[in-house]
Amino acid sequence: MFTKLEIQIMTKTLQQRRDWITKNINNPDLQVNKEQHQQTLALLDSVVSKLNALSPTDAGASPSTRLSKLTGAQKRSQLEPSQIRVLIVDDDELIASLLQTLLRSLGVLVVDIASDGLKGISMLYNANPVYDLVLCDWHMPIKNGLDVHNAMRAAERYMDACFILVTAVTEAKQIREAIDEGVDDYVVKPIEEQKIIRKIARHFPKLRTSENSEPDS
Repeated sequence: MFTKLEIQIMTKTLQQRRDWITKNINNPDLQVNKEQHQQTLALLDSVVSKLNALSPTDAGASPSTRLSKLTGAQKRSQLEPSQIRVLIVDDDELIASLLQTLLRSLGVLVVDIASDGLKGISMLYNANPVYDLVLCDWHMPIKNGLDVHNAMRAAERYMDACFILVTAVTEAKQIREAIDEGVDDYVVKPIEEQKIIRKIARHFPKLRTSENSEPDS
């Protein structure tokens, strides 16, 4: 029989995978395998349901305990802009500064910058509390964006964090490979202010304003 902690970890991992499929199932790059993804969703729902049945009831749990049981997407949907903690990882100082200024104009108070991937990984591991969103350049010396992503996902406390690649790469195959790695989203350079706001607001809905409420193309 699984321990309570083992059940929680398995449930969290499966829910994270379900969140990713649900969010990306209509992505044009994934249309070929859409039917397979739908079958996977049904299977994940079944497994999560069975795991939840094994977990002790939390009817009398505190609000903080119940919050810990929410999926990553559910937690992010409850965050006010002032509660969102962001790490920007980019060796282009101008782009990093632009993103920082943009986020602060939206009410995000904590926006830190790492000038390369190695420093980004160090800041991720040393952060307390953790970052909710990482905006990371793909092509950087020493450690690239996917290296940073994989290092982040290796830490259990970042299971609910959102990772968005900021990249000049436009080739569908490479983008698809990044998504398959588990990257939550991507933004193509050169950066368009309203487009990146809409991308971030997909994952943090309380950032939405009248200007960014229209669907992204």
